[in-house]
Amino acid sequence: MTPAALADLVRSAAVRALGARGLDPGAVPAEITVTRPRDPAHGDYATAVALRVAGPVGADPREVAGWLADLLDADAAVAAAEVAGPGFVNLRLAAAVDHDAVRRVLAEGPRYGVGDRTPDDFHPRAAPTAAQTAAVGAETARYAALNTNKSTVDIDPAVWGKRTDSNPLFRVQYAHARLVSLSRNASDLNVTPSTGDLELLDRPAERALARLLAEFPDVVAHREPHRLTHHLDDVADAVRGPVTDRALPIGDEEPGPTHGARLALCAAARQVLATGLGLLGTTAPERM
Repeated sequence: MTPAALADLVRSAAVRALGARGLDPGAVPAEITVTRPRDPAHGDYATAVALRVAGPVGADPREVAGWLADLLDADAAVAAAEVAGPGFVNLRLAAAVDHDAVRRVLAEGPRYGVGDRTPDDFHPRAAPTAAQTAAVGAETARYAALNTNKSTVDIDPAVWGKRTDSNPLFRVQYAHARLVSLSRNASDLNVTPSTGDLELLDRPAERALARLLAEFPDVVAHREPHRLTHHLDDVADAVRGPVTDRALPIGDEEPGPTHGARLALCAAARQVLATGLGLLGTTAPERM
């Protein structure tokens, strides 16, 4: 479920909540947003729609939030909906929603999240100078320009010119190459990705990565290059550590359904990185 789809679900619930109490459903904004809380302990997403509609309908914001939470809590896509603060609603998605995102990526392949977008839709606000391009290379300079929403491009060769984690492009490309290498190693061990047991992806890091994959179509739809580069950076960071470290059997461990599920998640992440880099006119190397 994309954030846009979740926002539609929240809006529908808000309209029903007001209508059921004889209040004006027209008070619900045509467009609402859901955001990721800074603290994961507060849920996967949060909405402030109750705060926006309470005044116009003459109700207490926390009471409106409670009506909304009750309806959302009953939806199969929502694991829990809780009222917080003056009238926020914190939402935790059902695990099946995260798993569906992985299935969608693998089913749609390079078409996932793209729609009618092409690399021509993603241009930097300002082009790098000839000197900047000479210092770090054409591909890196262009990516650095795409990575900012400012009208001027500041490219530090000490950052962008090195093959280290401090270089955003290197970090994303390396994550892609690492996932390709993981796939090759899995093939050598006769371990294949499988979407049949995705319910085994129950670790927080795995679900967080799946959620990032679900958000990819919304990010692309905005056609804002810097938003896409930052999202790819988040995906690259999310594939580290526990997600990839246990994707393959270790030592005498026998391959099992959990390995197949983790490899499916990694394959989906690789696809999103490749697609995103392609939209930005950047290569997705298989070896680095």
